[in-house]
Amino acid sequence: MKWLRRVLVALIPLFFSLSGRAQTEMSPPANDYIFFPYPVPNKAWHSSLGVTMTAMPQDITEEVQVRAPAIDFHVLRGLPKGFYLDGRMNLQIIQNHASLGLRWAHPINSKFSFSIGDDMAFWYGNLNVASFDTHAQGWLNYPSISIGWRSDKDLLFTLKGEGMINVGWDSRVAGLHVTDRTNRLNGWSATFMLEQPFYAKKNISLGVRAMYTNFFWQTWSLYETFDRNIFYPEIIIGFIF
Repeated sequence: MKWLRRVLVALIPLFFSLSGRAQTEMSPPANDYIFFPYPVPNKAWHSSLGVTMTAMPQDITEEVQVRAPAIDFHVLRGLPKGFYLDGRMNLQIIQNHASLGLRWAHPINSKFSFSIGDDMAFWYGNLNVASFDTHAQGWLNYPSISIGWRSDKDLLFTLKGEGMINVGWDSRVAGLHVTDRTNRLNGWSATFMLEQPFYAKKNISLGVRAMYTNFFWQTWSLYETFDRNIFYPEIIIGFIF
């Protein structure tokens, strides 16, 4: 966590300095947004439904390459003074991931804005193959910072960086119970998103997420035997309604 504190300490004064020198402040985007770091109006809701697709590295899957998309439901709830709640669910048949976090967003000028936040997530997986019952669950933490740019045509570009912290997990395999409460930084991710008008004043979100981590929740059932970070690319598509 020391690296994240250093980044925030270095960047936040710069953002406020830029904001103070700005002659005009960004007006609210014409359509709803999900990833763009701009304050959500108090008591307003923004939501999207889409899919995510993650490529699993062969180091973990070996000969078996299964790429199953996850349903992605994302919702924002506006709070006063630039704060808003961010809730998200990724759903698959045998495993699921749900997160809830708090964001604070601030416009820098007429083109740029930024946000800082932190999410807590719970994941759960259950797999029963040939009477071999195994399931696992755990908690993850994602501190994040985002910077956004708005074009003249109301295209919203967002670059988001986040830490990936494994708070703890439990696993049961054929009656054997394993618990790990080690709180450590497993890796990081960078996300680049584009949100643009689609139809009837609705936006569509398209983006990629690059994860470099020692643990990714969708690979819990593969039980890799090595201890090193691996690259996971992910595609994100969502319809904002």
